[in-house]
Amino acid sequence: MKLKAVIVDDEEFLRAMIRNILIDNFPEVDIVAEADSVSDGIDAIETNKPDLVFLDIEIKEGVGFDILEKIKYKDFKLIFITAFNDFAIKAFKFSAVDYILKPINEEEFLTAVKRAVSELEKPLLKEQIENFFNNYQHLQNKKLVLRTVEDIHIVNINDIVRCESDNSYTTFHIQDGETIIISKSIKEYSDILSEFGFIRPHQSHLINMNFIKRLDKSDGGFLIMKDGKEIPVSTRRKQNLLQILDRL
Repeated sequence: MKLKAVIVDDEEFLRAMIRNILIDNFPEVDIVAEADSVSDGIDAIETNKPDLVFLDIEIKEGVGFDILEKIKYKDFKLIFITAFNDFAIKAFKFSAVDYILKPINEEEFLTAVKRAVSELEKPLLKEQIENFFNNYQHLQNKKLVLRTVEDIHIVNINDIVRCESDNSYTTFHIQDGETIIISKSIKEYSDILSEFGFIRPHQSHLINMNFIKRLDKSDGGFLIMKDGKEIPVSTRRKQNLLQILDRL
């Protein structure tokens, strides 16, 4: 029996890569439609009623989640395609939703498709997606209360770019450029934030991995953040940092 698949991704070369892997390894899968936007993705799914959907998170006109919220037909197995996003990946794992990280690893792709095909008789998309959104919102909207002498700040954890230690004080650098100085040690916040994608490349710095631009290995090594800030990497922590980055 032929299985119908729809690919929704706004990068043509990725659609081609997925198409070629499926053709070479899954002759039972027929790619019936491709789309690169929210509206076209909805049309492709509603019109073709596929068995499998490969869905990128960031696409034209919005995000893949917009498609899932608007479609009526949901009797298919879903495989997300995503760049690294700590909150989304935690939610995928909690919800048992298959996902493939960019850049696509062919072996991981094959494993995900084989698992999805083997589970086609028991699609639980509606329950899985509801569970995913619950988990994603809980993680994505997790807030941290920061008390200063004058104010109480409530910040979204995913808006924190980095924290910097100055003895018993910690300065929080927020995505909008705001800085908040707290009279607590950076270790206390390291313990709180480590499960949300934060790492300590240096004893004086705690950073959100989603804001790393690149690792410069010269002069002992330092991280370049998306805001241009250079964060030193201590010799003692360098190997552990490299292992973490290799897993991204």
